[in-house]
Amino acid sequence: MRSYRARHAGAWLALLSGLTLTSPLRAQPTAADKALAEGLFQDGKKLMDEGKLTEACPKLAESQRVDPTVGTLLNLAVCHEKEGKTASAWAEFKEASALAATAGQQDRSQFAAKRAAELEARLTRLVLEIAEAAPGMSITLNGQQLSAAAATGSGIPVDPGTATIEAKAPGKQPWSQQVTLEPGPSAPRVVIPPLADAAVQRPAQAAPPPPAPVVRPGPARPEASGSPVRTLGFVAGGVGLAGLGVGAVFGIMAIQKAGDVEVGCSGNFGCSRADVEANERARTTAMVSNIAAGAGLLCLGAGVAMVLLSRSPEAPVAGERVWLSPTVASDGGRMTLGGRW
Repeated sequence: MRSYRARHAGAWLALLSGLTLTSPLRAQPTAADKALAEGLFQDGKKLMDEGKLTEACPKLAESQRVDPTVGTLLNLAVCHEKEGKTASAWAEFKEASALAATAGQQDRSQFAAKRAAELEARLTRLVLEIAEAAPGMSITLNGQQLSAAAATGSGIPVDPGTATIEAKAPGKQPWSQQVTLEPGPSAPRVVIPPLADAAVQRPAQAAPPPPAPVVRPGPARPEASGSPVRTLGFVAGGVGLAGLGVGAVFGIMAIQKAGDVEVGCSGNFGCSRADVEANERARTTAMVSNIAAGAGLLCLGAGVAMVLLSRSPEAPVAGERVWLSPTVASDGGRMTLGGRW
């Protein structure tokens, strides 16, 4: 069983070499904490006796964290010393000596103080120098932070092995370096150079918009020749011309028949029956002529209107002209359609 448990937890040394840190104010461990700490202690002690230090030391450290005692702390210091972590073991022996003296355990206090003195002569101490301190500068050693004032000049006890040193400051580029620390006694020196200014982050400039496409006026769009209204207009015009032709033909025939009737009825005997029938045929022919001519004029007018209205008002054709000219002659009447398309 672990004995001589510390009644008061003192302030542990805060070192950057992985030493443990406790607070002077700690809640009393519960029964479950004590049971867990006892089991971890027994496992760690057994592993240390078997030489399995990489497994033993973490178990002893966890037991000390759950339920701190002088006995566990002494065993943890011995484990770290065997593992080669001289700075950790030195700090733990010094703390165990102080706790044992407070608890009235003089033999343990003297034992721990003697072991700490032996280790102090073999410590590896890292000396940091700052070439140029920057405002707000912070330094870390193996992830543990130090102020620039505390880190400069004095040798910091560290465990042998690889150590990582980092320095940061507002507005500066971070700096870091890894060093290999040999077992002591030794005092390697590392100079932290002036931190370079951080690059100014300029806002990204938006790319200029692409130039607007140049629109050049193209040739005038030709008039669509397939307009259905325009086609229908030409058809109506053709029908109208045909109607006018038919009316003209029947008109001529009616005039001729009327002339024959006038000649036959000019004698002394009056109009014969044949002349009367011829006159009736002349009237019928004249009526057909009038109807055909009227229908032809109507269709022709509608066709001309549809052709003219089918053109786009935005693109008139220069010089376009359509005309309809009636002509009266001694042998009848005629209509003349002309124009340019």
